[in-house]
Amino acid sequence: MKATQVFSSHFKEVWEEWELRGVVFLSLTLQILLICMGNRRKYIRFSWFWGLIWLAYLMADPVAIYALGIITNKLTKINGHSVDANTELNAFWAPFLLLHLGGPDTITAYALEDNELWLRHSLSLVTQTGVTFYIFLMAWTGPNISILAIVIILAGFVKYGERVYVLWAASSEQFRDSIPDPPPNYSKIVEQHKLMKAEGYSVTPHEVIEVSDMIMENNVNGADLFSPEENPDQKQIYKHRQGELLAARGLVNIFQRLFADLLLSFEDRDTSLSLLKDKNFRTAFAIIEIELGIMYDLLYTKAKAIHTRWGFARRIFGLVSTCIVLILFSEIEDQQYSTADLYMTFILLAVAIFLEIYALAVLLFSDRTACWLIKRKKLTILDLINWLRPLTKRRRWSDHMAQFSLLSFAFKEKHLPCHRILECLHIDEIVEKPLYKHHKKVTDDMKKLIVNHIKEMQSPCAAKATWDVNKSEHKEHLQWTMELEFDQTILIWHIATELLYGLENDKNLHHKAKPGKYLSRYMLYILVMHPEMLPTGIGRIKFRETYIEAMKFFDGLKSFKADEDPDDEASSFDNEEDIGGYRKYAKRCAGFCTSAWQHIKKRKKRKLDITSAFNQLQEQVNTELDLLVARGEKSKYVLFHGCRLAWQLRQIENGIMEGDIVGETWVKILCDAAIKCKAKYHAQQLRRGGELLTHVWLMMAHFGLTDHYQIAHAPAIAELIVH
Repeated sequence: MKATQVFSSHFKEVWEEWELRGVVFLSLTLQILLICMGNRRKYIRFSWFWGLIWLAYLMADPVAIYALGIITNKLTKINGHSVDANTELNAFWAPFLLLHLGGPDTITAYALEDNELWLRHSLSLVTQTGVTFYIFLMAWTGPNISILAIVIILAGFVKYGERVYVLWAASSEQFRDSIPDPPPNYSKIVEQHKLMKAEGYSVTPHEVIEVSDMIMENNVNGADLFSPEENPDQKQIYKHRQGELLAARGLVNIFQRLFADLLLSFEDRDTSLSLLKDKNFRTAFAIIEIELGIMYDLLYTKAKAIHTRWGFARRIFGLVSTCIVLILFSEIEDQQYSTADLYMTFILLAVAIFLEIYALAVLLFSDRTACWLIKRKKLTILDLINWLRPLTKRRRWSDHMAQFSLLSFAFKEKHLPCHRILECLHIDEIVEKPLYKHHKKVTDDMKKLIVNHIKEMQSPCAAKATWDVNKSEHKEHLQWTMELEFDQTILIWHIATELLYGLENDKNLHHKAKPGKYLSRYMLYILVMHPEMLPTGIGRIKFRETYIEAMKFFDGLKSFKADEDPDDEASSFDNEEDIGGYRKYAKRCAGFCTSAWQHIKKRKKRKLDITSAFNQLQEQVNTELDLLVARGEKSKYVLFHGCRLAWQLRQIENGIMEGDIVGETWVKILCDAAIKCKAKYHAQQLRRGGELLTHVWLMMAHFGLTDHYQIAHAPAIAELIVH
């Protein structure tokens, strides 16, 4: 008992001495983590990375507020006594914690919903600034540290206020209101018309459509907006990238309206087409990437505030003031302070300076700064920035798409030993789905196929656009797959594509077949992991039904193979009879464990080859039956119809056209899904490395293929020509 008391007393002393230091150090660590990694979310797709950022984001504010509470409690316990040197130094940390509450420039919102909490943060701004000022007054001992604290308090208040402003500006309602469609001044025009006519002038109305000069320039400051040569040198690529930046910057008002779910005019469409229709697929995708990168910055970072004169001045002020405080603090006698507290104070100052320098670097290396420099012909500064961080090597999204195979998931290639336990807890799918997800790079062949398809859809002869399912010789056999619900169409074509190409090694697969295979697995990933991005339906339910059907089939094959294995024997516990009492219970438990172990051993012995399983799956389907079965059965037996579709595709010209049909069909499915997805779901995916679906949606919107274009004419300037 005494030993316990001694240990408890010693632990309490250590905790009281190091609690504040530990919490402040944790707050510093979280700030460094957030500012260095917060902006990387737009091109990193790893789940563990998202989890790390999520944890740091959730902890950052509570940890800083908790540290302020500890300091307040320390000062409250003094009860009118004089403040010692160490307590005064601890109180000096409070303004830095207010700086931490201001948050880093690279992440203000983890999700879109965080922007809606701006009012809560405004209340926190008032209360935590009040707490910091209270600590400052309670710990006032003289003109030394206390004067320095005023500078940091001011910087912290401004930084926290900036965070509240950015959250407010990115909230859905304010974001929509910030990009209104200004109506033309008709009253002034009518008044001028009446006055001129009354004076006897002949007045003729004349309309001039207003188009941005940036958009109309095809070559700005040597920045070629058209497609580069086949083998351009680095200088040409650099100039070309400048053109892409200007093109994306010129479209900023258009894509902001798209994400705000506002209507666009056909003049907006013509403006977008003037930039994109003559570009090759690489340039078109590069412009879209830059646009989405800017959109990510507006929604999830402090870009709205930092890309202004005020924002630049605020960062210069923060950096200079912190450096001055560091210099002045270094001149103060330090013999009276605890060594640990003194080191912690210098760390706080050093990290504060680092955060400001990093924020300035983020500002200078951003795409919007590059656009600003190009437009104002500050090319010498741009060349220096490009030398430090080349425009051609900046990552704006992951350039990868997730892959998920239904048949591989049902076959359980990556079977977990604890699968039975997970099944009992009904969490087997939740735990195992990530194991079957992987990523593939979005290839140039795929980008080219997508851009060509969108251009065909936009062309006046779109009705004659080439899509193999609608070709006369194939329509009769394949059109039925497009008459089903959208989620069923995805599942049927996915199963068929898997049976055609799923077992092929990517190196051996024909280049025309790769886009179809990758898009098939990508669209199933969207259906399973992000069904909200697809048209409203029962996609998850239909997936589960098909998954269970396929799993039962594969399990049946494995059981059949197990029956043929002479080494497999039933557990001896199953043959025992009349076991009663506790012995019966113990035997059953032991029997369950033995059965599970035998199941694992038998699985290793009789591992069914997935190639054989796929082949037997197709053999089980009677492909000679009439394909025109009842609609009810079409929706019920998705697996059955997927196998039949695979057989049909193999019969088309002996597979010569097979790759073209599958690839172009999946591009059409991808485009249909992109159009029907709401803007807010596209915006949500920007923080997860981006989705190919979002890039396709924005490109289709620029080509006038979405339902945003419902205004006949854009705002125009009406001129009165007086004769």
